[in-house]
Amino acid sequence: MANILKRIDAAVLLTEKGEHLRALTEFLEIYGTDEAPPLNTAKAANGLSFFGLSLALVQKKYKTAIDLCKRALDLEFYNGDHYANLTRVYMAMGNRKKAIETAEAGLKVLPDHDALIKVRRELGVRSRPSVPFLDRAHPINVSLGQARHAKKVTEMAPKKKR
Repeated sequence: MANILKRIDAAVLLTEKGEHLRALTEFLEIYGTDEAPPLNTAKAANGLSFFGLSLALVQKKYKTAIDLCKRALDLEFYNGDHYANLTRVYMAMGNRKKAIETAEAGLKVLPDHDALIKVRRELGVRSRPSVPFLDRAHPINVSLGQARHAKKVTEMAPKKKR
């Protein structure tokens, strides 16, 4: 059992380093055996959360990844890494609204958690719609928003010397 726990720690480290394919391979070997750790302990929660993140980023299996991260949150709701990982899964699948909700929920529990603060900053803040009384998805707001964004990008681009 101690060997399995060391392997979980090693796979978590690989995930934190961004080596998601190697981490996923390791997680699949750990949880796909008869010697898999019980899925109701704190150590299992940590492994499940990072397993979910790697699964989402490598194999794009978002439903399973979300289930794994939520299971980790059920076991350890006070661990900010689980909220951050679930937020990253939602970001990877393109669900910005759920990502923000998850990050905000985590920050309510752990307002000083570095990974949560970082992932929330990555999400950014949306600008107000150009025409506030129209829906954000209205074609006028979409085209004006795209024009505003394009202008902002060109203003931030470095000027070429002649």
